Amino acid sequence: MARKLVTHYAVFHNIGGTSDIAFYYQGGGADSVSGIPYAEANYIVDLLRNEKPMSYDHDKKRLSTFNSEPVGEGE
Repeated sequence: MARKLVTHYAVFHNIGGTSDIAFYYQGGGADSVSGIPYAEANYIVDLLRNEKPMSYDHDKKRLSTFNSEPVGEGE
């Protein structure tokens, strides 16, 4: 499966200290990741809030910027 452009997301914080994140894709479809440690989920949500565009590859479990970014952008 290739990277897909993420347009929306939902985060669920579970009792017991883990989180689940659902990624919704441009053109439809969705994937989710379950059992993420709370601190890691917060980091992922921070990326989703502040970086654009973002992509997700469900097979590799890899979230990334969709395009390259210039060095020293100052974010």
